[in-house]
Amino acid sequence: MPTERLYTTEAIIVRRRDQGEADRVLTLCTPQGKLVVIAKGVRKVSSRKAGHLELFARVRMAMARSPSSWDVVSQAEALELHAELRGDLVRGTYARYIAELYDRFVAEGEGGSALYDLLCRTLDYLSQIEVGDSPPPALDLLARAYEQRLLALVGFRPTWGRCVGERVDRLCGRALPVRGKATLGLDPERGGALCAECFQASAERPWVIPLSPAALSLLRACQRLPFARLRELAAPPALLAEVERAMHHYLTYHLEQDIRTGVFLRQVRRSGFAL
Repeated sequence: MPTERLYTTEAIIVRRRDQGEADRVLTLCTPQGKLVVIAKGVRKVSSRKAGHLELFARVRMAMARSPSSWDVVSQAEALELHAELRGDLVRGTYARYIAELYDRFVAEGEGGSALYDLLCRTLDYLSQIEVGDSPPPALDLLARAYEQRLLALVGFRPTWGRCVGERVDRLCGRALPVRGKATLGLDPERGGALCAECFQASAERPWVIPLSPAALSLLRACQRLPFARLRELAAPPALLAEVERAMHHYLTYHLEQDIRTGVFLRQVRRSGFAL
């Protein structure tokens, strides 16, 4: 993280909250890591910085370091406002979900350029997806791809290729099928998927849930494929819903709490249309 008194950085605004009568506290994703700063007077009508410090905006900032409080934003220039995400309920909710995951998994002062690039690319893709009368599958696929990459960068990468179960105090390691009707399992404690036999042996554990081979195949694709290819996959609604449930279970197990925006996102998706 920067140590000089005055410094500049690019940043994506992932969270905002009002402070006092006219200030605003900003949570930022930067190439140097996660920062929490304060924009003084930004809520005043006369503020020149207000239009540059919108949620999800990518901004070039000049800041002054404060030894006893948050660093202070002295200048801000929006590089990409992502106005499409704030003016659309569906895409905006997905953007809030993506930003909340970053905020939950990354502690202040941690992170780096890989997480910044991931968030930047994801928001750009999200801005480009067309939303008509109902949320397209590409939105769910983008969210699942982001989850996989975020987990890999913060040290919780799921294992989808081989069974993570144990047999006689040894790792099972069996290659997992992506076809057929056998019921596999998901064990977030062990960090991945279980073969049918290990799932049956672990079924009494409340954190172990069933997983179909088709869902496992899609999870692998979300982990490995670039989004430009992933968005072309044909994924029926039932499969998308199963994969979403699996990832919600995995994420909330490691966060030890629910994802607030995820609850609202599921409500928006069930509504079937953009407002």
